[in-house]
Amino acid sequence: MTLEEKMYAVVSSVVHQCFPVKGPFAIHAPVAIWERLGGTPIYFMDNTAADKSHVIVRVIFFETTAIKAATTMKEIEKAMVSTDVFLSSPRTEPVTIADENPDGFYILAQDFNVWFTTN
Repeated sequence: MTLEEKMYAVVSSVVHQCFPVKGPFAIHAPVAIWERLGGTPIYFMDNTAADKSHVIVRVIFFETTAIKAATTMKEIEKAMVSTDVFLSSPRTEPVTIADENPDGFYILAQDFNVWFTTN
């Protein structure tokens, strides 16, 4: 399974509309999008690659109210850290992202350390 498939399995258990990198042009809340922000390559002392990879993943969540956004982001965090699909820990607390549209979404973003098996 790729990281994208693993992320979908975890995040879709909380939010049914979830996409890697970007969603469709016209979206209706709630929706989650995740993106890779890099990570730390893992190699052994003999320069062979480990069977696990580390990546920093940012989950961005869009909702119609601030309370729903905060509550659902906490559910996403719990799903990320409790799954057995990969190992994960929060890297940051959720951060509010301003939406310039007055009728826009409440947007929260949170970064996670994710370690997963590469096949």
